[in-house]
Amino acid sequence: MTRSSGVQQQSKQLSLFESDPPVGGVESLSEAFRKLYFHLYTNSQASRAERLVSDLSLLLLVKLSVEVNGGENPLSQFLSGNATSQVTLLPLLKRSYPNVVDPQDHFGMGDEALRESFRILEGVRLSESPAHVLGDAFQALIGPRLRGDKGQFFTPRSLVRAMVNIVAPQEHETVLDPACGTGGFLAEADQYRHEKSAGRGITGHLVGVDKDHDLFRIASALLTVTCGKRAKLYNLNSLSLDAPQVRDAQFDVVLTNPPFGTKIGVRDKDILRHYDLAHQWVEHKKGKRWQQTDVVSGTQDPQLLFLELCVRRLKPGGRMGIVLPEGLFGNKRTGYIWQWLRTKGRITALLDCPRTTFQPGTDTKTNVLFFEKFPAEPQAPDKIEQVRVAVAIHCGHDRRGRTHFADGTPYPDDFVALTKKGTAGWSRVRLRHPEYLVPRYYVDRELTGEEESLVSGAKLVSIGQLREQKVLTVRKGHEVGSQAYGTGDIPFVRTSDVNNFEVSVDPTKSVSEEVYNEYAPQQNLQPGDVLVVVDGRYRIGATALLTKSNYRCVVQSHFRIISITDTSVIDPFELMFALTLPSVKMQLRNLVFVQSTLGTLGNRLLELEVPLLHGKGPWTNRVNTFRELLRKRDESLALLRTMTGKEPEL
Repeated sequence: MTRSSGVQQQSKQLSLFESDPPVGGVESLSEAFRKLYFHLYTNSQASRAERLVSDLSLLLLVKLSVEVNGGENPLSQFLSGNATSQVTLLPLLKRSYPNVVDPQDHFGMGDEALRESFRILEGVRLSESPAHVLGDAFQALIGPRLRGDKGQFFTPRSLVRAMVNIVAPQEHETVLDPACGTGGFLAEADQYRHEKSAGRGITGHLVGVDKDHDLFRIASALLTVTCGKRAKLYNLNSLSLDAPQVRDAQFDVVLTNPPFGTKIGVRDKDILRHYDLAHQWVEHKKGKRWQQTDVVSGTQDPQLLFLELCVRRLKPGGRMGIVLPEGLFGNKRTGYIWQWLRTKGRITALLDCPRTTFQPGTDTKTNVLFFEKFPAEPQAPDKIEQVRVAVAIHCGHDRRGRTHFADGTPYPDDFVALTKKGTAGWSRVRLRHPEYLVPRYYVDRELTGEEESLVSGAKLVSIGQLREQKVLTVRKGHEVGSQAYGTGDIPFVRTSDVNNFEVSVDPTKSVSEEVYNEYAPQQNLQPGDVLVVVDGRYRIGATALLTKSNYRCVVQSHFRIISITDTSVIDPFELMFALTLPSVKMQLRNLVFVQSTLGTLGNRLLELEVPLLHGKGPWTNRVNTFRELLRKRDESLALLRTMTGKEPEL
């Protein structure tokens, strides 16, 4: 769901629609909710943030009930101060939403704080606002701190819309979201069906399940307004297969973004024993096959259980779009997941999401899996697996959630361009590595016009091929342990010490001569060695050149050390320059797999293809200038160091 929405003033009330631009002087619904939240946090009698969210969900239900079902008299009576919320508002809620509001529900805030809350929302018309706008506002209201600890991160609407368009639910098809949150996927699926139905009736119902009571209440109210009786919401734990409301149901379409994270692992044995992916699996190296054992794991990440649940809930031939952490897509240890999935159906598409997609809520990198269940089980998986892949670089907001640049222009959103089938940005590829399903890994190298001219005539070769040809060697760095920090004057080079192709030194991390002598024979560092960052968060692909003035050091394990052994093919400066080219940087990005928040390039560095910029060519002057600048800078820095004394310890 999108992060913010505009507002228009009509008849002295705010009505929010997707196409409305922000109007000066009128705050957005999200901002109104934020104002409301902080007012209650400061002034209400409820001390816990979760209690405030519960109160706010009830408050919004009252507002919707009055607008849709009538009830102005009870609200007016309450606002006048002549009656309490317990006497006027709760009976109204229980009449309007008997399946949503429990008999024991009550407002934790004081009546005065509640009255002021209604005054803040006085100019807002909730019932005339699309469900996604209200969902966005509620998301802004509860914030990442209140839901992130439960692994609940709300999906940007442009991604929701792209997933719905790719899966394309038809007017007669049933749609399930087993972790529906505020109902964004279901509302978007219903809108899509209306747009595509050409006036035909919508017969397929929508089912949403969420075990969070506050989200269930909000989704129920919003989908009742927008989808009517087609929407059915349940306040249940979807993973409990014994729930009678959905126990035996199967659906044409499943669209979801389930909770994810190791911190919220499922430990209930009564749940785990029902899931194949909650059992332990063993790998048989010879056949490269995994086998399920009878041993149930003590805990399992919820996203894996939801993946299996969604596949089970699909009818034969049913389709699924599910958001999952990238750690599942590029980890050989999770190969059993993909083997299991391929016995149930076929992967139809993979969508690579930017790292900023769920920021600022979480830094976890995600991708989207699209899947189609076999019409009849079992079937043998395709030997040549071809799928559609696309890579989104931008998602409509930055890592802080800002949707516009300082000049007011919106952040680009690649999900919008990928919304419709067959648009540019999609390609069909063969999954040559059965356990590597990171979409960008399969994207071909692309050159810009300027770069194409610059490297014209240069041979393209991988780092691995150069190693096989003994043109260079590649080896790892080491970890010395924090106990060695500050024990001497020998630099311990870490990823944070590399900038602008040079190595800076943090004296607090320098090590002793004894530590240096322990690692020097293994690392065998020499002037001309190239350091490449292969692990970390944001520095992967950064490079530095060791020189006569700084090669006496110890290099961290997050680096690969490349030594050129045959300079008649390529020299260190030419390699360094090649690694700065846009197409090579994009290749590096495509080869990095993210586990939770940490990226790793590892041995996939050997797959990186670089142009051999040796000898005469269009690149000669540029490479020579690059070489000369780095040499002069190193000489100048070395001279400066001879002119300054050692820094005294404070």
